[in-house]
Amino acid sequence: MNTLCAILMTVLTTFSDGTFHTTYETSVDANVKSCNQVVDSLIFCLQNSPEMLSEQFFAGLGKQGDKNKNAFYLVWKESSYIPEKRYSKIVMDVLVDEKPYLRDVVIESMVVDSMVGQRRDIRVDIQYAGHLLQEAYGTFHVEPLGNKTVKLSMDVHVKFGWFFRIFISQRIYRNTIDWRLERFVTNLKLMAEGKQPTDAYWQQIDKEKNKK
Repeated sequence: MNTLCAILMTVLTTFSDGTFHTTYETSVDANVKSCNQVVDSLIFCLQNSPEMLSEQFFAGLGKQGDKNKNAFYLVWKESSYIPEKRYSKIVMDVLVDEKPYLRDVVIESMVVDSMVGQRRDIRVDIQYAGHLLQEAYGTFHVEPLGNKTVKLSMDVHVKFGWFFRIFISQRIYRNTIDWRLERFVTNLKLMAEGKQPTDAYWQQIDKEKNKK
């Protein structure tokens, strides 16, 4: 693996003042048009057809065979988009140790899509999340590196509400959230390269990893 690929396939999470900060970069063997089409589809689904998200973008992110990965996770129930206010309203259940802990948690978020030179930035700000989150925001970047290579990256900050700050240690965050963020970006990469990630695809990947 050359130096460029090594740099563009790294994930890093730090923790400071109650905030988790995760960055991840990966290279995509596709042109920027293909990457932007995938991102456009993601935004469309978020705003119009959230039921399609689990079939494509969230493949492999749900309940796992490893219980440690299910110590904390969210179940998406419904969402709506309010165009005049430019924000999405999502309803989720929060599960702790695979049991419902909070039901019908409302999360309101705003998406801002902008260009900085040749780089496309899609910033998501959580405006409201009840007791679940005190603050959360993240930006996804699409940046061409050549005619057929794109850097796809994310920069996510999460600060949980007071109870979850006690419960979610760095180990639990790493086991339950960190890898899901990485896998989500990888799903975008695979789709841009013309592949269709599915739960079965990721189950096979996990099986192969466990053999090593």
